[in-house]
Amino acid sequence: MPHPVLIVGAGPTGLTAAYELARQGVPVRLIEKSASPATTSRAIAVQARTLEMLAQRGLADTLVARGVQTRIAQFYGEGAPLFRLDFAHLESRFPYILFVSQVETETVLREACAALGVETEWNTELVAIAREGHDAQAGPIAVLRGPGGTLEELRPDWVIASGGAHSLIRRTLNLPFEGKSVGQGFVLGDQMVSGAMAPEELHIFSSGEGFLGMFPLGGRRFRLIASDVADSEQPDLETLQQVFDARAHLPATLHDLTWSSRFAINSRMVGTLRVGRFLLGGDAAHIHSPAGGQGMNTGMQDMMNLGWKLARVIEGTAPENLLDSYEAERLPVIRDLLHGTEALTANMASTSPVRRMLIDHISPYLGSRDLVQEKVAARMGQIAIGYEGGPLADGPHARGTIAPGARLPDPLLEVARDGAWHPAHAQDLVDPSGFVLLCAGDGPAPESPFAKSLKLRPAPDHAEAFAQVFGREGTAVLVRPDGYVALSAPLADAARAVAAYAEAHFAS
Repeated sequence: MPHPVLIVGAGPTGLTAAYELARQGVPVRLIEKSASPATTSRAIAVQARTLEMLAQRGLADTLVARGVQTRIAQFYGEGAPLFRLDFAHLESRFPYILFVSQVETETVLREACAALGVETEWNTELVAIAREGHDAQAGPIAVLRGPGGTLEELRPDWVIASGGAHSLIRRTLNLPFEGKSVGQGFVLGDQMVSGAMAPEELHIFSSGEGFLGMFPLGGRRFRLIASDVADSEQPDLETLQQVFDARAHLPATLHDLTWSSRFAINSRMVGTLRVGRFLLGGDAAHIHSPAGGQGMNTGMQDMMNLGWKLARVIEGTAPENLLDSYEAERLPVIRDLLHGTEALTANMASTSPVRRMLIDHISPYLGSRDLVQEKVAARMGQIAIGYEGGPLADGPHARGTIAPGARLPDPLLEVARDGAWHPAHAQDLVDPSGFVLLCAGDGPAPESPFAKSLKLRPAPDHAEAFAQVFGREGTAVLVRPDGYVALSAPLADAARAVAAYAEAHFAS
């Protein structure tokens, strides 16, 4: 089979899936029913955790250069400042939200795929999908309609549904898309803004008139998103200016509108991400409020979780049931995302006088606390996401070290290479294609056929941050290809612990 994986939908989720598989040698076909790349931007926020994972693949710098690094989010209530969220509290090399057009994000991913020989097949639509038999593990049968209406029957080994909220695959598999409609209409506009707003800050206004967000796109261009605008026509510049004036209470003029739209918010998810050889991710599996800029990042991270697992199953170095961990790990993340974005939307867009009073009086107090700033920034930046308690986090846990399932932090350290010590950050040592055993303390790094072993020590003046990850005794931390911890064990016992982990989860 020349193309064992069919990927349906070439947005950020599908492109990430194609890149993750292709760079590990898995042949893919990436189809997209649109005739050409999108020219209007939908998602505009790339979060710290996504940037960390892109950095491990050599893609972050290119994307960062195309966007606006927003380090401050200013929240207002009834036009008066409530609090400032400072993303300097993010314990990441990317202490900001990167605001960049989805068009640019897709371009970077598309170019990365092309460098691996994967081209998007435009104007190619999945029109029918079935299984060869009644067995849940039966192979997929897909019918594609290509340019000019030509039909093609395809029998891929695996199908990834990343084609958006109206996924034919999800509907054919009869998977309920459970959730609700938020109920209120929203407007969107991309335009220039002249006036008092800081051009590289995120501005969120919450008032009795409703919600208004101003998201920086660079060069004094902002995306405006607002709730509860009754006019049913496509919003023009005059309408958007009126909304801004009523809710922002800042002297500013909107001009040079390039795109406007209306949209409704649905908050829905599937109850499973795998049905036999069909796998779902991104908008095909979950849709929600744009509050917090979480959606595109979640879809991309779905595929970074799935990609290395599916590649190992296809190459025969892992059993097929490894794919069950994709659902087990990502469904709780998705469920938490829906609950969080629903709550944020309800609070920020509320016109209830009681709720408005609570927000206006409590937010300044809570927002001024460092602990609250740290937790909110970590949640928005998605570095708080982890898989503790999941099926691949059942390995040992050495005293004083980071817990299995947690994201590997990024302390400055030194790594032994070629007989010398070299400075590095911990996340630089993650191998997106394989496991890495990071070894700290006296004694040689144990050899393992399952993972590449690296010997580490604290960088000068960074001993405390190093100890929070690796403990204060000789330890080894096994890190997955997606940068999450699999286990930590005393250095003397590491070889046995890694072998047991590999036997438990990867023995075919």
